[in-house]
Amino acid sequence: MTDLRELQTSPEKIQRYGVYTFRTATKEGLVYARSFIVVRNGYGVIVRFTRLQDYAGFKTYKPITSNAEKKLYYVCGMLNYVLVDHGQRFGIRHVFGITAQMLQEYFDYYASGRKADGDYRGRDSILKCISAVTAFMANLVWKFGGYMKVTRQDLYWDEVAYDRNGRRYHKAVPVFQTVGMPVRKRIFRDIPYRVFEILIPMAFRYARDIAFGLCLQAFAGLRAGEVCSVRQENSPLGKGITFTEVGGHVVKAEIDVEQEIRIRDDDVEVGMIKKERRQCVYPAFLGAFCKAYELHKEYLSGRTFERDYCPMFINRNGEAMTYESYRIRFHDLINNHLRPYLIQNADPELRLYGQLLYENQLGTHALRHWFTVQLVLRGEDIGAIQYWRGDSSPDSAFEYLQNKGDLTKELKAAGDRLVELLMSEWEGDDDGTV
Repeated sequence: MTDLRELQTSPEKIQRYGVYTFRTATKEGLVYARSFIVVRNGYGVIVRFTRLQDYAGFKTYKPITSNAEKKLYYVCGMLNYVLVDHGQRFGIRHVFGITAQMLQEYFDYYASGRKADGDYRGRDSILKCISAVTAFMANLVWKFGGYMKVTRQDLYWDEVAYDRNGRRYHKAVPVFQTVGMPVRKRIFRDIPYRVFEILIPMAFRYARDIAFGLCLQAFAGLRAGEVCSVRQENSPLGKGITFTEVGGHVVKAEIDVEQEIRIRDDDVEVGMIKKERRQCVYPAFLGAFCKAYELHKEYLSGRTFERDYCPMFINRNGEAMTYESYRIRFHDLINNHLRPYLIQNADPELRLYGQLLYENQLGTHALRHWFTVQLVLRGEDIGAIQYWRGDSSPDSAFEYLQNKGDLTKELKAAGDRLVELLMSEWEGDDDGTV
């Protein structure tokens, strides 16, 4: 809580608040992270650790895997704005001197400012910032009381609410209000079914190392980071995938993303599990999923990998593939194989989509979007969509259902041709592994 407002010209003397995070694992292999608010100089070197992170989301008990890293970035933004950039104007040297008016000014600045990519911040980001910073200040008030210039009444007002059992309680709502700029940018993520029919078999020819990962996203709704955390069926750490058979036929496939555990000797982070769960493959895609899994097992059978972990997706060194490597391989598949093929296709609709791929970047999230669209087109309700997507809240499902009419017009439900396509002419020996 030191005064950092003095402006110096040399990088060694420039000091700003930042977040430092390190990851480690328990002796059982359970991965967890710890984040700290630190002070860095102009070279980015940490010159001091603080205890300020103790007041971001402070609770009596929290699971070892929980981490307030995202909240800390919001808090550091406020600290740098109020104490470092404008501390001299405000006339304060310490967090104890921060007032509600200073916080309001920062929230207005945050809401109207642009991100690094030039776009304005959306509603969710602004609300999360206000919530995190207000809770941080409230925890300081709870701890230091009269030393603080701000009081709890300056931060919250109590709203009467009712829980799911009808019980009445008081909900603390931040008093701050701000106006954000409209965000009109539309994410390019739609994959027409005809393009999807080309993409998946093409992946098994040119990107065998990640092809099954695309199927985990498209047939089970996993996020790209979760894909990289999946283990093989015979992993010593527990089955990454479990199949249930009845009468010799697979009736259920379940992917274990219940815990983020250590799956590399060097402890490098491979991907993060956003919602811990056991995720089932959507029944309509079970046949295609099983065929894709067979092809992936053939790929793994000729490769070496770390047997203590048996990761499902590996790099050239046999280590678990990281999310960043997965993302790069996906972009390589799109830019160097799918896009040229579509541009040269005789079908004008495919050529048009190929042109769109020159103008927009298709990210890995497009596969999870495709999966969700298929759920909507198959008539799943909001609860089922939330379940199959592995979401904590129904907000995303509600948004998709609101746009169901447009989705029905533009896209098409997947059929049984997926299995045939995985055994089609695209399947070859050239895996394109890097």
